[in-house]
Amino acid sequence: MKKLVLATLCGIASGTVLSAEVSEDRIQFLEAQLKQIQSELEQQKQSQLALKVQQEQSKVAESKSLSSMMDNVDVYGMIRLDGAIDFKSTPETRGRTINQINKVPFTEPDSVRSDFTAAASRIGFLAKDLGGNPNISARLEADFWTNNGKGDGGLRIRHAYFKYYNWTFGQAWSLMSTPEISTDAVDYSLLLGGSILRTPQVSYAFKLDPENTWNVGLEYMAGGDRSSALPALTTKFVHQSGPLHLLAQGFINEKQAQTATGDIEKVGWGVGAGGRYRFDDRNSIQGNYFHIVGDQRIAAFLIQGSTVDGAAWGGDYSVDTANNELLLNEFNSLNIGFTHKFTPKWRSSIAASVVDFDDSSDYAKANPEANKRLTDYVANVIYSPVPKINLGAEYHHGKRETFDNKEADISRINLSANYSF
Repeated sequence: MKKLVLATLCGIASGTVLSAEVSEDRIQFLEAQLKQIQSELEQQKQSQLALKVQQEQSKVAESKSLSSMMDNVDVYGMIRLDGAIDFKSTPETRGRTINQINKVPFTEPDSVRSDFTAAASRIGFLAKDLGGNPNISARLEADFWTNNGKGDGGLRIRHAYFKYYNWTFGQAWSLMSTPEISTDAVDYSLLLGGSILRTPQVSYAFKLDPENTWNVGLEYMAGGDRSSALPALTTKFVHQSGPLHLLAQGFINEKQAQTATGDIEKVGWGVGAGGRYRFDDRNSIQGNYFHIVGDQRIAAFLIQGSTVDGAAWGGDYSVDTANNELLLNEFNSLNIGFTHKFTPKWRSSIAASVVDFDDSSDYAKANPEANKRLTDYVANVIYSPVPKINLGAEYHHGKRETFDNKEADISRINLSANYSF
């Protein structure tokens, strides 16, 4: 009995020792597992923290990049409402808010008509210092003057070009254009006889000195039914010194008619001169002159069409099929204006324009119903209640005369309200 009890006590004692040993090992195992889990959690936390820092740095870099990009881009434009009230007969088709004296009908009864449009509103983007280089820039500008300004919401490209040092590539002001010396006008198309032509081109500006620049370019002046084998060669000399701003311009352009029997070509050409002189901060005089043979597109709203052979070619010329020759239209135009600022908020301009087509040319003899003379006399007033807002009213009185002595008058008030930004 004593031996059995002793054996039982020895068994219990040995089981307790074994159990203690097993518990100690398990505790050490669990502690090791816990440390491993803690280590993995710490590594995961560090990885997540590093990823978060990387994402934040990336966002900051992108923000800085976008900010840097936007710092080099100027956004500009205008919201513009144009209107007109015509007191004489005007074209049946649209055009009453812009200067189309060349199309005034002779037989339509006089009637008072009005027209309003916001299609002249525009937006533009100028990117400067591209690649960190101040000599490289790009411009994209558009308005809504599609379908003759009917305001159907379609965008029209006005300017789309980039400058690389003194080079210009893309659609920009033609070297024959004159917007920098134009008299203030309420009419969106400016004044008769001036030029606001924009063309696809490659041009180069020679900076002769701080006051003088000579520009040379190759411009695509064809459009619609016009065509040419080569682009026009154009040139423009600009002088700016103090209150004086002078222009001298010229072009040579091959005119081409595509007929059933083959192409007929002839060289058109033209010269121009103009300027602005500021007497003081309140008074200035400005004007320009053109003599152009075979291209009416340069000066605004002169196109009259041909009434015989070649009617589809826009009035630059007509086609003498019997002699296989182009008969080029020829004209002289002059406009001159005076601007006076009454106060910082009120200014006014008066202007006179005349366009004379050569009535002794073969074109005139072949197209007796085409225009011989266009005149336009203008007086306007523009009010700027606050900077960047202009409200204007302008009166036009003009006349259209043809080679066969028909006449038609215009009497129109133009109105505009625009905000520039």
